Amino acid sequence: MYLFKTKKTAETYHDLHSKRITSFGIIDINAKIFDIISDLPHITKGSLNTYRFVI
Repeated sequence: MYLFKTKKTAETYHDLHSKRITSFGIIDINAKIFDIISDLPHITKGSLNTYRFVI
């Protein structure tokens, strides 16, 4: 799991690494970008406006 400040940064990371992994011959990559619930960081004292990328 990786955390990013913007959705664009998470998408760029996804594109970069998807191309790298497919160059090795790996197919069927399953990755998702999740938007963190805005109220949750206030409760857990986590980062605000963060996107989570999970492979």
